[in-house]
Amino acid sequence: MAHIQTDIAGVTQMLPLVFSAPDIVPVGLIGPVGVGKTQYFKGPFRDLYAEHVGVSVDQLGFIQERVANRDSAEIAGVALPSKDADGNIITQFTKPPLITKIEQTGRDYGIILFDELLQAGTDVQKVLADVLDPAERTLAGWAIPDGWIVCFTGNRTNDKSGATRLLSHLLNRGAVFELTFEVKGWANWAEANGVNPLAVGCAMAYQSKETSTKFFADCVPTEDGPFCTPRSLVRAAQHLTVFMDSDAFTGNQTHDALLDPESPERGMQRSMIPSYVEALIAASIGATAARTLCQYIDMAGDVPTADEIFADPAGANVPNDTGFQLIAANRAINAAHDADTGEAALAYITRLRPDLQVSLGSKLLRTSARNGWVLTSSVAVAFIQKFHDLLPLAQTAGMEV
Repeated sequence: MAHIQTDIAGVTQMLPLVFSAPDIVPVGLIGPVGVGKTQYFKGPFRDLYAEHVGVSVDQLGFIQERVANRDSAEIAGVALPSKDADGNIITQFTKPPLITKIEQTGRDYGIILFDELLQAGTDVQKVLADVLDPAERTLAGWAIPDGWIVCFTGNRTNDKSGATRLLSHLLNRGAVFELTFEVKGWANWAEANGVNPLAVGCAMAYQSKETSTKFFADCVPTEDGPFCTPRSLVRAAQHLTVFMDSDAFTGNQTHDALLDPESPERGMQRSMIPSYVEALIAASIGATAARTLCQYIDMAGDVPTADEIFADPAGANVPNDTGFQLIAANRAINAAHDADTGEAALAYITRLRPDLQVSLGSKLLRTSARNGWVLTSSVAVAFIQKFHDLLPLAQTAGMEV
């Protein structure tokens, strides 16, 4: 069954109309695995609904019910034998756990998210029919408070995630969208949330439909194994960042093929991710995407070498790409061997993006403290004064500031 397709920006644009209608209909997002459906409800959707009802986000209730591994009795309440006033045996149902959870929040407004609803059995979908009906809004006869909005997520039936088609009478009760993925929107989120800029840059480089290489998987591959989604790339990027922050990363790794005595490129140094790190990345995003990411890092031809930075820190090239700035600075930090080269590396770092200045400057100060170098230049003093939070690190490194 086809659903109305839109991206996150499109959903966000429609929400004020959804929230302002006399009957607030449930909102459902159906889409590929790993594109951030659940996170959207936890983040932007939550912010927008809190703004609409005039409360702060922390005053808004949020209940996430993972219904894929539940049965209908767990949701609707359990039938228990009891006796009425005349001693007759009757059946009573316990209060549904969802109703109890809503009451326990003490909030007048909130969001109920039925996560992975399309992976739930038909009995669960049937039990939730009245919850998803704007005219009913009840669960086993218990009313959902007026200020609580109902949402759900699910995967497509072709995503090999155990999803089934949403029952037709439920589709008819809410606003259901098939979420399409837009790389630029994800990149904006990734940059704001500290995802490794090399991973973000690679995703953007291969976002065009005209490129021959598809970085993100459009659908679940036919073969078994990991594949690249926004979610799995974030996990892989964390491993890449940990490696690049370690002493093992110099920014001058030599590719195994360049050690081949018959290779015309023998001895050349390139920014190369070692095979074991590539294998770890591939475990999250698949071998093809991992190779694409590592090749993208290889293409950092405008990244200056450590020697170039040491010779002219004020004039050495600063790449436009944030990820390549990261490589250049790490080359200099890991190649620094005394106070002079440390000073040069810091002088270069002060020319980078402000956020990189803080993280890379901290790394350099830790390296200086570990090796007993004392940075005394006016550039170093000015840097510490600018980023005064680094003062304890500077004192550990022996600087007088």
